[in-house]
Amino acid sequence: MKPILLTLAAATLALPAVAQDSREMEAHVHGVSKAEIAVEQGVVEINIHAPGMDIVGFEYAATSAEDKDAVEAAIRTFLMPENVVTLPKVAGCRLTEVLAHLHGGDLDHDDAHMEGDHDKHDHEEHAGEGHDHDHAEDHAKDDHDHERHDDHADDAQHSEFHVSYAFACEAEDALTTIAFPFFDRFGNAQEIEAQYVTETGAGQAEITRAAPTLTLE
Repeated sequence: MKPILLTLAAATLALPAVAQDSREMEAHVHGVSKAEIAVEQGVVEINIHAPGMDIVGFEYAATSAEDKDAVEAAIRTFLMPENVVTLPKVAGCRLTEVLAHLHGGDLDHDDAHMEGDHDKHDHEEHAGEGHDHDHAEDHAKDDHDHERHDDHADDAQHSEFHVSYAFACEAEDALTTIAFPFFDRFGNAQEIEAQYVTETGAGQAEITRAAPTLTLE
């Protein structure tokens, strides 16, 4: 898988810088998913990143039984590729690998807490030394660190579903289109910003609910 993805990364470097900047600015937009697609020597690899809001209707950590069930149902849906992508039948493709998971902010949130606790520990040690001036500075630093922690906590609310598919196809020449029933399964999804590379070139496209098929040029 890695050589093809490296090829995709190298190919997309040649795309217009303006488009790259636009994607970076809109790294996480509700309604908009990202897709990376590589076709090489009969192997098709598709990576999709979709905002949690588009898939399950929320992006906070799933704690209730209802929310956990929703996440598990979404992952089960992703694990059946026909729910998300379809390749031309004449290409004779078979699924060789599928991975799906929810990438949330829980781990990052814990790390932020660890950093905050470390700063608090340093602050208490300085306070024990009896240096009022240092204590005031450390207190200000602690408040600032708590503000940074709050910012990280907000960022941690942005969760994404990550899914990867790999197919082996008998007739690569027949791989001219990829359809996305993804939009039928997830009502909040509106658009997929796709980057793709084939043995004849690379490109990018916007796949929408109204036009859910990517043409590989």
